[in-house]
Amino acid sequence: MKENKSFTLIELLVVVAIIGIISSLAFVNVKDSQRKAKDANIIKNLLAVVDAAEFLLGETIQNYDMVCDEADNTLSNTESFNRLESAIKTNNGNKDLKCLESADKREYAVSSPLIYLAGYWCVDSRGVSKNIPSDVIISECP
Repeated sequence: MKENKSFTLIELLVVVAIIGIISSLAFVNVKDSQRKAKDANIIKNLLAVVDAAEFLLGETIQNYDMVCDEADNTLSNTESFNRLESAIKTNNGNKDLKCLESADKREYAVSSPLIYLAGYWCVDSRGVSKNIPSDVIISECP
């Protein structure tokens, strides 16, 4: 008598189901990693805003007048800040950042919504860089 050494339909369905479950778990982990990478890029670009602002501080009359655009409370439309804002918006889902300067232009704060972490990332002229629960409302990170 010849033995049939093939798989049954049930066995094949179980293998396909297991592969599907493992694939979906891997897909979720990849998505989380992509979101974490976007947050890391947002933070990196916000820190670059601080560097650019400090460079401008040395070039101007000791204030941060060129950092924020007061018309819409975003970053200034100068070339370097405009490029940084575009890079941040690429990673945060094209959401607006907020940039606020003090009345005397000696302080500023910039915040952007994050993708993976809850809340916003805030940087300011005092060197603070941290996660905050809501958008910045004054010229310093709370």
